[in-house]
Amino acid sequence: KLVNNFVKKMIDEKYEILPAYDGQEVINLINNNQNYKIECLLLDLNMPKVSGFQVLDYFQEHNLFKEIPVSIITGEDSKDMINKAFQYQIVDMLVKPFSAEDVKRVVNKTISFHEM
Repeated sequence: KLVNNFVKKMIDEKYEILPAYDGQEVINLINNNQNYKIECLLLDLNMPKVSGFQVLDYFQEHNLFKEIPVSIITGEDSKDMINKAFQYQIVDMLVKPFSAEDVKRVVNKTISFHEM
């Protein structure tokens, strides 16, 4: 929740935020989303119930990376975890601690990814 609130404060003026507090909520938001065009997903790898990696697997199985660009936010910075995350079609990765400028940069990069 703390990271969600921080990110929301950094970018809320420009974008509407749909927060999810676990991986299953992320999947539900994507599946039940008729009212919004989701322009990017900032995904924490360490979430309850359904992990970030399980969400990435879901994206891969359903070919969603082409529709919704994904960047990772994580407190885990082991080389193995980073390498595993980049096995997926993610745009970028932010490792905690990060600044407001870092968040804005990654959000803008992620949103504009399909325009490149």
